[in-house]
Amino acid sequence: MKMKEKLGETIEKKFIFIAIAVVILGAILLSVVTVTTGNKGVVLRFGNAVSVRDAGLSFKIPLIETVKMMEVREQNTQRSFTVSSKDIQTIDVVINVQFSITGDVLELYRDFGVDYKARLIEPRVSESVNAVVSRYTIEEFIEKRAILAQELLTELKRDFSSYGISVSASSIIDHEFSDEFDKSIESKKIAEQNALRAKNDLERVKYEAQAEVEKSQGIAEANRIVETSLSDRLIRQKMIDKWDGKLPLYQGGGKDSMIFNMSTK
Repeated sequence: MKMKEKLGETIEKKFIFIAIAVVILGAILLSVVTVTTGNKGVVLRFGNAVSVRDAGLSFKIPLIETVKMMEVREQNTQRSFTVSSKDIQTIDVVINVQFSITGDVLELYRDFGVDYKARLIEPRVSESVNAVVSRYTIEEFIEKRAILAQELLTELKRDFSSYGISVSASSIIDHEFSDEFDKSIESKKIAEQNALRAKNDLERVKYEAQAEVEKSQGIAEANRIVETSLSDRLIRQKMIDKWDGKLPLYQGGGKDSMIFNMSTK
């Protein structure tokens, strides 16, 4: 009996030792946290954000502390926004913003949590896009898109700097106007083409009329030169050159007479 009791006690002690070892190992495993590169770990103690851990191996108090990952490296967000121009035209724009967290990660988490993109970035981008686009008419939006994009970047940098977020770039990926504006643009282009065609027709008519005037003036000038260059002697010479040697006939007094009178002067 004593042998059995001792064997039972030994087995029981082994189980207790194994159980304690498992608990200790579990506690160790639960206390180890790996913060991956490009992130910072926000330590929560009973749900309250108390500190921040850098990338690498870190420890926490099991069952008391948890660690939430906050991505701090360069990242981007891209969304479509519906905005209004200065002349109250609707524009759907797709905006891409590149940013990184450079400020106080703990404060950012306390204010917006890990979902700060949806709770902070996107709403602030929407507000900035609306503010910038509202300064331009829809035609200016088309003509000055590069300037508008630069103004948007300046606005975003200024706005997000107070939240510890650095904006490195922003761009207008795409835009789409309302059907009414597309129709008005098409009508305007047709009107401009018709006006240009009418202007060209008018210029052509003016050119042809001017050509006719210049042609008439040229002919008149040529005739004037010919008339002024003909002297009396030259005229008489041309008459002699054209005479066929026959005297003109003159009928009078009942008899036919031949009269030839030519001045030799």
